[in-house]
Amino acid sequence: MKKTRTPPPSRPRAWPRLKWSAAAGLATAVAVTVLVATARHAALAKADAQPPGGGQKLSPQFILASDFAVTFVAVTVIVFIAATVAAFRRARRDAVPAVRRGRRAAARGW
Repeated sequence: MKKTRTPPPSRPRAWPRLKWSAAAGLATAVAVTVLVATARHAALAKADAQPPGGGQKLSPQFILASDFAVTFVAVTVIVFIAATVAAFRRARRDAVPAVRRGRRAAARGW
């Protein structure tokens, strides 16, 4: 007689979380870049006119591009980490049998 094994619980995959995190990072980076390019145009022009301490001038396009890249990467990483932690907590909570969860919740007074 064959033993029937249940497959191990599937672990959440990281690829969909990374795609959604990158989309959130892209949307945020576009919004911040558009805001800086329109509302803070005078500050960009002033920064273009005054060279920094090294003597090199930074063009407004370079300032906007670096702002876009930093915002995209930072938001993508933060959202990905938050989504990963939430997924692992959810998977861990779902791994606990319902009976034990009920007793534990009853012991806490929920």
